[in-house]
Amino acid sequence: MGRLRAAASASVGLLGAIALAACEDRAAALSPPAPPRHEASAPCSGPRAGEPAAPPAADGRMPLPALVEQVRPSVVTVMTLRASPPSYEGATPGHPFGGGAPRVERAIGSGFVVAAEGLVLTSDHVVGDAFGIEVQVSDERAFKAAVVGRDPALDVALLKLLGAESLRVVPLGSSAPVRPGDDVIVIGNPFGLGPTVTRGVVSATSRPMGAASLDGFIQTDAAINPGNSGGPLFNARGEVIGIATAIHADGRGISFALPIDEVLEVLPDLRAAGRVDRGRMGISFQEVTPQLARVLKLPGRMGALLTEVEPEGPGARTGLRPGDVILSIEGRRLEHARELARALRRTRPGEEVELTYRRDGADRRATVKLDRAAGGEPARGALRPGDHAEQPLGVLASDALEGARIEAIAPQSAAAGNLEVGDVVLDLNGAPVRGGAELAARLRAAGRKDLLLRVRRNGATLYLAIPAR
Repeated sequence: MGRLRAAASASVGLLGAIALAACEDRAAALSPPAPPRHEASAPCSGPRAGEPAAPPAADGRMPLPALVEQVRPSVVTVMTLRASPPSYEGATPGHPFGGGAPRVERAIGSGFVVAAEGLVLTSDHVVGDAFGIEVQVSDERAFKAAVVGRDPALDVALLKLLGAESLRVVPLGSSAPVRPGDDVIVIGNPFGLGPTVTRGVVSATSRPMGAASLDGFIQTDAAINPGNSGGPLFNARGEVIGIATAIHADGRGISFALPIDEVLEVLPDLRAAGRVDRGRMGISFQEVTPQLARVLKLPGRMGALLTEVEPEGPGARTGLRPGDVILSIEGRRLEHARELARALRRTRPGEEVELTYRRDGADRRATVKLDRAAGGEPARGALRPGDHAEQPLGVLASDALEGARIEAIAPQSAAAGNLEVGDVVLDLNGAPVRGGAELAARLRAAGRKDLLLRVRRNGATLYLAIPAR
């Protein structure tokens, strides 16, 4: 991403809370209606729900203090634990880590509630390599969180807060009508300081960020800092139009947000399957510059110039080769290469797409059957619906050097609220555990009995009791 960097904080400072308020169930927000506007539901009634102090204008805009009061209860702080790489300098057989053992690092990001039963959207880079996730709300309660789904390509993740209910749901808008000059605010927890509001305007739209699969970002001068990652970008009506994603390392007032419309397209997949399956053509490409257009005998800048075609990939099987210029996909003319990336991001494995491309001054047509893109498997820590019914105690576990490491926990399972992702189960009912498969087998054999587990967590050993259900 060049000089761009994610706005995730690597330290936990003053853990000021960001809010929670009781409200009716709004799970319908996960099935967005037709564009251009996505309504989560009507606002809660009564002053406890954060009703605006002044009525909105005819176009839905409201005074900034009233807007903040309305939406801030839906913004949360996401706190994570990560294992830092150890130093192997001076390692010996008796001291395999040399001078430094692996350390646990804490980091902070932000997020927002999209379903009243505790579903939270955040950035994937906030939680992607974490082994423990906790989400804090305004009344200073903290909920353990499980990863429901991840989409690393889009940098978005969906969390479930274990034991949470009746949370305030954020209003979801649309990023389609956003224009440069629109007023926006960002709410999050920069540097762990607590709930913080920054204000600005949309500086630009459709900004690429240096990766073919990621483009069309909203640029804003509203301050985004480490700890804001995953938090919402609001319009003047209090609707989320983007997710705070990155800042420019060398500049001030140059920040980027992922458009909410991109997120709403994948949200049902994240909730249902824990992943997003996309089609893959097996090609790399670049923009056509005016100089390239002259050499390639094109009338102007257009299309996507193929720089690589993966051997035996879908494109190669169709006959594509480096130097071809893809001019259209499914009948839609491509003005820029990023439009091809966006179109492919919306495809599915096994789909056939029609292309028009130019080679040696002549236009040709091809039909390409797409493979599955990399990254289509559920991420570690993500459980599909039904996994908790198939896995004993509602956990997935892998082999550890000693015992069984908890890799994922199903929401609303017996383990939720007791075990944490990253825990290593050493003993079960007084007998040592040797690996994930043995733990699963013994949990099945235990049935509905009370369980006593000895667990290693963050370098400490403790006992956990899980009553029979």
